[in-house]
Amino acid sequence: MAPSTPYSTPPPPLAGDPEAVLERHETALAGLRAALVELEATPSYLMLTNDEVGEETKAKVGAAAEGAAELWPLIDAADSALAHIRTYVDANGMRGRHRTELIRLLGDPWITLEGEPGPVTVADILHRFRTRYDAIRGWVTQINDLWLAILPRIDAARATMARLEADVDDLGIPEPLIGRAKALAEDLEQRLVADPLGVVEGDGPQLDAQVAAAADQVAILRAGRDNLEDDLRSTEHLLANLRVLRARAEAAASESEAKVVDPGGLVRVPGPDVLDGDNGLADRLDEIFGLGDRANWSHRRTLLDAWLATAGKLEKQLQRAERANRRPLGRREELRGRLRAYQAKMAAVGRAEDLELSALIDRVRSELFTAPTDLARATEAIEQLARRLRT
Repeated sequence: MAPSTPYSTPPPPLAGDPEAVLERHETALAGLRAALVELEATPSYLMLTNDEVGEETKAKVGAAAEGAAELWPLIDAADSALAHIRTYVDANGMRGRHRTELIRLLGDPWITLEGEPGPVTVADILHRFRTRYDAIRGWVTQINDLWLAILPRIDAARATMARLEADVDDLGIPEPLIGRAKALAEDLEQRLVADPLGVVEGDGPQLDAQVAAAADQVAILRAGRDNLEDDLRSTEHLLANLRVLRARAEAAASESEAKVVDPGGLVRVPGPDVLDGDNGLADRLDEIFGLGDRANWSHRRTLLDAWLATAGKLEKQLQRAERANRRPLGRREELRGRLRAYQAKMAAVGRAEDLELSALIDRVRSELFTAPTDLARATEAIEQLARRLRT
């Protein structure tokens, strides 16, 4: 479901000093133009505005995507109107009848938009842009969150499946759970690309569970051959989980660096070689399994205990890294939540049409929804908005 927009009603007639109103409109237009340029560079936005998008996504986003087609024409219309007004002010000044004309240009409907039955005001155009932008931006954010949550899981699943296939070839025993997990990963990736809103959050954990079941089964087969059933049964599951944790921690760091100014506190994530490189955990586990009957069970037990201790330490390290690397994104989401709450409060106390508050909302929105976000600046702007609302 798309997020609601605070711009549910048209803006009020002109109020306040006309020169200040003109400057606010110009500042708002610059911010909205920058937000649209960034939005257009988002792969999920390009997909949503493509006619070939999947049926479920099209059904949910259709109206918002149609509205998005009007964003640049609205920007151009506002830009043309404000340029005309600014030229008039520069040529004639602000006194007498020229001030009266400026007030008319800013507050009266005189701008013609294609498909509209009558003229509109500058504020009307900015209002329509915000409404359409908020609608499509909500869906873009939802799809980006889905990709961030699930694509690392698919990569991790494929790495695990490749290893498990090599294992069953060595055992000479077919294992159908591997084929099922591979089919699920391929189907999920295809749906994420073609029809992402047909994917639900539970699909990611379902893939994890299918991979874990295959890993468990292969580990059971290997443990049955090597007579170390209990602990060997858990090793492939643990290794698969470490791949997921490492991929998620790395993806969280990349996202924080891209979306937040100087995120701070990010934890460096070990590369994939720690698991699958030379002398990585997978290699060392292969050596334990490869000993076979050449070593007695006590020697293999010692090696496996050391492997499990190392894997356990790495698991805790990666869990801490993911939490730390997601913290800047969590703070950004917290500030976005506060912004939505203040927008709702503006509506509740009858100040949704306050132009100065709307300008401040635009400033906060630009900071929070234009990457990279400066969290300190966004926090200060949110606090300023809170103070203005209290007064």
